[in-house]
Amino acid sequence: MKRYLGFAKQFLLVFTPVVATSALASLPSQAASLAFAEENLNLTNFSENFSLIDRQNQANIDASPFSEDAVVIAQNIGVQTNFIPNPPEASTSVDLSFVRGLGSNYLGTADTLGKIVSNFDVDAGESFSFDFTASLNLGTLIEDGLPTENANASGDISFLLFDTSDIPEANLSDFVASLLSGNDNINRKPLEYFLLTGNVNTFGNNDFLKYTKSQNITFNQELKESDFGSNEETATASIGGSLKRSFENKTNLTLVATRQSKVKVAVPEPSTYLGSLLFSLLIAISIKAKRKAKRSKFVSLAKD
Repeated sequence: MKRYLGFAKQFLLVFTPVVATSALASLPSQAASLAFAEENLNLTNFSENFSLIDRQNQANIDASPFSEDAVVIAQNIGVQTNFIPNPPEASTSVDLSFVRGLGSNYLGTADTLGKIVSNFDVDAGESFSFDFTASLNLGTLIEDGLPTENANASGDISFLLFDTSDIPEANLSDFVASLLSGNDNINRKPLEYFLLTGNVNTFGNNDFLKYTKSQNITFNQELKESDFGSNEETATASIGGSLKRSFENKTNLTLVATRQSKVKVAVPEPSTYLGSLLFSLLIAISIKAKRKAKRSKFVSLAKD
């Protein structure tokens, strides 16, 4: 993962001359920041054939320079969501989601989303199983360490397995749509679940990297590393394992697999930041003056 941060520093050397020709008077007002994410989820070796209900593959970018000296680059590379019916396999990934900014006022974002919803029929007395691998790579870099700079990278990889035996086939698509939209009226808990999630925020305190699973999921590979609390922050995890669950009765199952990444860099105008500091300073002076006036009045009354 450090290779991307190393690349970013080299990239900055090429990136800087583009801005150097602007009318910017002082280098301290320039800010340089980077955020990236890469994710991968593979589902293989299914014990049953499946029918595909829904597949989504989305990617969006926003590169907005708000000052003449600002340059922003945002890219999503290798965003894919695929399935193979025979043998049944499914995957969703982003090779690199990347935003880079330089200047005194800019915003850059890059988001990706992959979803696969599949349906299975399991006979009575049979087991349902599959293998999976999930990897998450996040990183942020603030070159100058200015308080006005912000770089954030977050990612989520998950799958949920539901018993949908009581839902008519004609209504299954509506159930899935409501489930994916986050409808709170759906009162149905997953039979099995897996979640890998992380967030890196520079500057900020909301840094984390964690994963969780249900009892019928077994891990055979666990790698988790993080480096928080500096101008360069990283988080990486690689999890491999399998799900296996037996069913006494004939059961219809719906598997919802989701992968999502968001990266963002932003710098407000230094004058805005300075203005907020001055405003806070004036409030502090005003409060101090009022307290001093009250103390003087109290002393005067005490003497009388």
